[in-house]
Amino acid sequence: GLSLRPAVVCGRPVASVLCGTAAAMPIRLLAGYWRDRARPLLQEAGWFGVRWMQLVGLLHCTQEYGIDFSTTVGSSMVPVFNASGDVLLIERLTQRIKGFRCGEVVVATSPKDPDARICKRILGLPGDKVCIGSGTPEAYEVQIPPGHVWLQGDNRATSHDSRHYGPVPMGLLQGKVRLKLWPPAEIGPVEVKALPT
Repeated sequence: GLSLRPAVVCGRPVASVLCGTAAAMPIRLLAGYWRDRARPLLQEAGWFGVRWMQLVGLLHCTQEYGIDFSTTVGSSMVPVFNASGDVLLIERLTQRIKGFRCGEVVVATSPKDPDARICKRILGLPGDKVCIGSGTPEAYEVQIPPGHVWLQGDNRATSHDSRHYGPVPMGLLQGKVRLKLWPPAEIGPVEVKALPT
C-alpha cells in the first residue's frame, strides 16, 4: 500500500517551518509599523507637547512680569475711564525697577475682596501725610505707614477707596495703567497727575 511521510526541510517537518514563519510575521509587521509610523508620531506629539508648554510658560511670564489687559467696570475713575467697556493696558515691569509715583493710575487686588481688582490713582506713598476732606470741618490727616500707599478714584462721589478702607499694602498693587486701548476714539496714554485728596 501507499504510505505517506511528513515532508522534511533542513531536518525539520515542513509544517513546523511554516508555523514558525507564520508566528514571526506579526512580530515583523509590528516592528515595521513601530519603526515607520508609531515612533515618528510619538516623537512629533512629544515635540508638540514641549512647544506647547514653552508657549504657555512664555505667556504666563509675559502676563506676570510684562503686560496685561483689563476692562473697566464701575464709575470710580470717570472721566479718565468710562464706567464700562474701556480696555486698558497694564504694565508690570517698571514698578520692579523704579517703584511707584504719586499720580500714577494702578490696578490692585481689592483689600476687601481678594477675588476683585480695583483701578485707582496713587495719592500718597509710604511716609506721606494725606489730608482727607481738606477745607471742610470734617478734615483729618493720615500718615501712610511703610509699605503702603493711599489710593483714590478720580470720581470722588462714587469711588470706594482708601478713604473707606485706609492705606493699601503695596503688595496688592498689580501694575500701572499705561494706555487706554478702547474705544478707538479715546486711544492714548493715561496721564500721571497728582490730585488733591
